[in-house]
Amino acid sequence: MEQTESLRLLGLAKRAGRVAQGEDMTQEAVAGHKARLLLLAEDAALGTVRRVRTLAGERVAVMKLPCDKAQLGAALGRDTCAVCAVTDLGFAAKIAGLVAGEDPDLVPIAQELARKQEKLLRRKKTKPRKK
Repeated sequence: MEQTESLRLLGLAKRAGRVAQGEDMTQEAVAGHKARLLLLAEDAALGTVRRVRTLAGERVAVMKLPCDKAQLGAALGRDTCAVCAVTDLGFAAKIAGLVAGEDPDLVPIAQELARKQEKLLRRKKTKPRKK
């Protein structure tokens, strides 16, 4: 089973501790204002998709990945996974950019995450360092 670059990067984010997997952990990440991007497998159940979109509302971007639950699960070290939340803005922006390269309808989401990442980086550079 071939992994796309976005799934490889998602696996790296998981190893870095920046991914919440499954509906319950995703819900906790959104409720705790930690989720930056919610990712769905393309064969996720309609009920799951509806719950995730409702949960995300306007606060968190949601993207459907071009992979099934088994591929998403394999990238995250599980058997299957229908939904996950990326909690790091840098990983979220990069993954969104890669997914948007495969689906032009998702470009606005990727651009918004990239804009937020740029803003965060600018803010970090202008903050005076504590000694």
